[in-house]
Amino acid sequence: MRRPILTVILLLFCTYMFSMETEFENLRVHMGTPRDIPSNGTGTFELRINNRGDAALHNLELSAMYDDDLLVVLGQPKINTLEPGETVRVTMEITSNRSHFFDRHTFVTLTIADEDHAGNFRFRFTINPVENFWFFAVLALASAMIVLFIIVYIKADKGEKNAG
Repeated sequence: MRRPILTVILLLFCTYMFSMETEFENLRVHMGTPRDIPSNGTGTFELRINNRGDAALHNLELSAMYDDDLLVVLGQPKINTLEPGETVRVTMEITSNRSHFFDRHTFVTLTIADEDHAGNFRFRFTINPVENFWFFAVLALASAMIVLFIIVYIKADKGEKNAG
């Protein structure tokens, strides 16, 4: 009974230690708000990558994971050296390839890696609906109802004239 419990505790401890070694401890990534992307359009955002540690970080590679209906282009996919206390600004252009009629929330995960470490940073974005869609939808519905009312009124009016 003790042996399986000690094995599980050891495995959890090793997993914790491994995860602590692979993560960037002093790397911070910040993005301003608002994080809105127009439907079937493009939004440009600025990432600020800051090294708060005491050692320089070399050969950082940036990549993004995203949904199928987005296209993410990083302005600078590789950072050669990030000195302690230095902040690098990287532009990120996100294109929505689909028209949305309601607000939709989506996530983009930015992965920063070098030879020894890797870090994932997740950002939430809102894809705005098609501009003026609901105005035109209500306007079209109201126009159709008016035309139907006029047609029904004319048919009913002709029937009263013929009956009398």
